[in-house]
Amino acid sequence: MGLSTSLRPSKSLGTSLRTSRAPLLLVALCYGIAQLVMVTPGMGLGWDEVVYVSQVDPRGPATEFIAPRARGITLLVAPLMLVTSSTEALRVYLCVLSALGLYASFGTWLRVRPGATVPLAALLFASSWLALFYGNEAMPNLWVAFGAVAAAGFFLRCVRPGSGPGPAVGLALSVAAVGLLRPPDSIWLVLPLALALARPAWRQVRAGVALAAGLVAGWADWIVEAFVRFGGLAARWQAAGAANETGLHFSVPEHARALNGPLLCRPPAHCGPVVTPWLLWWLAIPALVLLGLYVARRRGRLAECALAAACGLALAVPYFFLVGYAAPRFLLPAYALLAFPVAHAAAGLARTRRAGAGLVAAGLLAQFALQGVTLDKVVANRLPKRQADIEVARALTAMDVRPPCLVYGEHAVMIAYRMGCEAHTILRWPREPQVPAALVDAGSAGKRVVAVDKGRSNPAPFLRSWDKGRLPGVRRGGWYAYLPR
Repeated sequence: MGLSTSLRPSKSLGTSLRTSRAPLLLVALCYGIAQLVMVTPGMGLGWDEVVYVSQVDPRGPATEFIAPRARGITLLVAPLMLVTSSTEALRVYLCVLSALGLYASFGTWLRVRPGATVPLAALLFASSWLALFYGNEAMPNLWVAFGAVAAAGFFLRCVRPGSGPGPAVGLALSVAAVGLLRPPDSIWLVLPLALALARPAWRQVRAGVALAAGLVAGWADWIVEAFVRFGGLAARWQAAGAANETGLHFSVPEHARALNGPLLCRPPAHCGPVVTPWLLWWLAIPALVLLGLYVARRRGRLAECALAAACGLALAVPYFFLVGYAAPRFLLPAYALLAFPVAHAAAGLARTRRAGAGLVAAGLLAQFALQGVTLDKVVANRLPKRQADIEVARALTAMDVRPPCLVYGEHAVMIAYRMGCEAHTILRWPREPQVPAALVDAGSAGKRVVAVDKGRSNPAPFLRSWDKGRLPGVRRGGWYAYLPR
């Protein structure tokens, strides 16, 4: 069977779709419930989340929106934030949306590959600690993964003989969504899709137009804002590159150390050593991808499997070789797309003999155990830290620090958002005796200024003349507030 014939619809497509949608729906439902149970309760907002949600929260000032960021997540949370700033409501809202996003994005593949492969790929991805942790976080990477999966599925449907305009529209919208969330990622997604159009059987003008239209629509907001706020496209691109440490790098070792739960491997954050079980899990992915390609080729499904693998690898390239630090969430789109060839490998093993099915079952149990233990550790480490931000904000409000105000110091962005204040977060306290300009300007503007620090005695020379007081009711460490006399 040729590569193009693998994409032709079969007569039993309707029946296969109905039998495939139920398992996928079950996976999406379990995904949403698992987030609500394992992650959501009590999880406060992180720094990046505050930046995104504060842009559309009318109850306080917007946090500084630097050059690399894009507005996709802000638009996603805007309907809720205009009604309430409740973190609990935001978590539930994103749990529901991410479950729907999983079902919708992987569901685009059911018309390409009905059967158990697509639900299994969705299960493999949804059971990862990354997908579970970031499913209810206001962060863009998971949504880029959903957009990339949908784009690849719509592309395969678009190049199929006799396809209507629907898949092309879906392809354009998926690429646009990725561009709106993280513009550079959309380039790396479109690159293998555009190269795939070179195949004689896939030379569809409609697909090429959809890719181009999606890129233009996805980048439009970022480009317009570049001229409005950053002095032009070149200036914003340069500023974004400086902020993200872009250039030629080899960040694979950093990503290997981040597999087991550090959310960021960038100084001053410590990443830790490589953990052996996680390294074995990581090394198993390329082996299973190759096995999946072999299985897909034997069954006449190489085209769809190879496209998913190519798109997944392309989306990993910039974070391995062009960014000078690592965060495990960067690889979410790659994991989502590589889940398809891995699912092909698992399905092929399960069909061989009873031993093959047992091996697949054991692999799934190992996946669930490793991901679950890691998720529990990540949540346990992160939960008290974010709860402390809430308690610090509550204690400062009790000290009559109210808007207009500026919070300066550690975790200032998260603390200030809770209070309706402006923020100036620092990673290292200044060693100079002069009061920082940000504090001088805020005081001159009539704003109440407060500096916060976790547990150190006089973290900066300029604070020696300020009134110092320990914040009561903060369970995570000893927090102090400094107020100018």
